[in-house]
Amino acid sequence: RFTTWTDTCTLHPNLLLPFYNCTMPKPTFLNLPEDKRNSFTEIALKEFSENDYNSASVSKIVERAGIAKGSVYQYFEDKQDLFLYLVDVSSKRMMEYISQTPPPVLESDFFAMLRWQMSATIQASAAFPLHSNLLRRAYSSPLPFRDKVFEQAKEIRKQHFSSMIEQAQLEGKLDPGFRPEVASFFIQAVMSELGVFLQEKFASHRGDWLELPEVDLIFDDVITILRSGLEKR
Repeated sequence: RFTTWTDTCTLHPNLLLPFYNCTMPKPTFLNLPEDKRNSFTEIALKEFSENDYNSASVSKIVERAGIAKGSVYQYFEDKQDLFLYLVDVSSKRMMEYISQTPPPVLESDFFAMLRWQMSATIQASAAFPLHSNLLRRAYSSPLPFRDKVFEQAKEIRKQHFSSMIEQAQLEGKLDPGFRPEVASFFIQAVMSELGVFLQEKFASHRGDWLELPEVDLIFDDVITILRSGLEKR
């Protein structure tokens, strides 16, 4: 499912953070050899994911990339344009990864779908931590250019969960006594923090901690708690 905002911007209600696609690098950047484009993108991604927008340094990016500072402005209009390009790249990477994880067979089951969304998103965040962190900063930090696009992205995410909840209420699967927008807010908050919780909990674990049986038990616990508060009795 997707919602078109303008002819050039598309927002996808992905599982944690919407997909933003409303910026294009200059032809100078697009005409670079692929390896140079990828190298520059990875260096810039690391800088912006490890620092907030105001602290992220274009000077450090060009120094690590071994190019003149003026080259950046031949590639992008300004720092903001570069940042939004990285948001776009990160969102696409996460969505591509998530799309490879098939949803449960019982798509009509609200909690089965919610558990799948949690699991798929956490797996994507763990697979691409820099991308995930940059998206978290993009949609939760007080950026100096909080424009309609980001507000619309938040609204798309809210509507995504609200529509799931409303449908489940109509089908008699969820308690009709609570407001969908409140439940949507609660679910978003849980999902946004769950990845951080798991990464901190298993920070010392060597290997792929997502394969641990305990992770599945944590997902089950989260769904059980949500079910106890949301399911129709």
